Amino acid sequence: MSRSIGIVHRVKTTKAGKAHPTKVCILKGDQSVNYKLETEENELSWIKEKHQISKDKLDGLMPGDTIAMILGGSGDNLAFALSRQADEIGAKVMRIPPFILKEHRNGHLKGDDHILLAQLVKEHEDQFYLISPRDRDMILMRECLRHRIDAMKSRISCEQRVKQREIGKIFTSVDGKFPEGQIEDSFDQAKANNAILNNLIAEEKSLKKDLNESLERLEIYQKIFKPITGCGPAIASRIISSIIDIKRFNSKAKLKKFCGVHVDEEGNFPRRRVNQTCNWNPLARQALFLLGDQFNRRPDSFWGQKLREQKKKLRLKHPEVILTEKGKKRYNDGHIHKMAIWKTLSKFVEYVWMSWWELERS
Repeated sequence: MSRSIGIVHRVKTTKAGKAHPTKVCILKGDQSVNYKLETEENELSWIKEKHQISKDKLDGLMPGDTIAMILGGSGDNLAFALSRQADEIGAKVMRIPPFILKEHRNGHLKGDDHILLAQLVKEHEDQFYLISPRDRDMILMRECLRHRIDAMKSRISCEQRVKQREIGKIFTSVDGKFPEGQIEDSFDQAKANNAILNNLIAEEKSLKKDLNESLERLEIYQKIFKPITGCGPAIASRIISSIIDIKRFNSKAKLKKFCGVHVDEEGNFPRRRVNQTCNWNPLARQALFLLGDQFNRRPDSFWGQKLREQKKKLRLKHPEVILTEKGKKRYNDGHIHKMAIWKTLSKFVEYVWMSWWELERS
């Protein structure tokens, strides 16, 4: 008899150091067994080998199994490994968008999602999406981006340490002579001779190449993002990695809110405020901000022209600069420019939502 398995992946340790194991529920007929995978080693062992996890002597992944997971979140790597193994032995791994899972909770505790997933995939498999090689390419690209960002941060941090060290040497010089240009010249020489920094630069370059290669394999990049002038691999990879899968968003409004290009109740675009939680994805919003700058630098491109049109509309709507009660100027050239940028990016996210869904349906 085939088994229905619900898995909720969790990061193994919280910031407070509390254990946070992955939860598993296995349904086989009328029998139900729940247990936890404490470490990444336990997860890999369960995928590849038959072993004894509890007194019930459960096997690991078996032919005919149907595994249910949540679309997105921290479980991508586990879903990738499960899917590869499932293809080899005749099982399948399926994922459900979070908003659909939420509709089925009906009072169930979020901590029992692994039980709910096992029941849902058994009774409503049509509401899940099968993980395909195309989805695994997406997961691989996100992993490449994460490594590249980590390498970039390490390289920048090392550069800053080298520079501060050279500045310290100059200011604490015994001779007490500070010739013009010595700091930059000394910094350049130190960078060239620093083996650790050069290794970090080489590592970042290699990881950047891996990211570009993984991005080129994605149909979503080739058909939607690559043709857009100004949307290079660095920006496109961040937007795609943030969205993960368009099936997580059943409306344009939800995607715009996720990316931080929506309009609040007062009709303003959101921004960081003291004592308020930012409910958008910072990686997506940062990438879109950089993309808006590219649109501005390319006024003859399609989206560059859209930006110019937005500026004209806003200037016609607000011909005069006004002064607020707090003494701030509104609708001057700088304010109009920022408003036009965010309005254009909002339209761009709508375009991405429609194009991506069209690609999914085809």
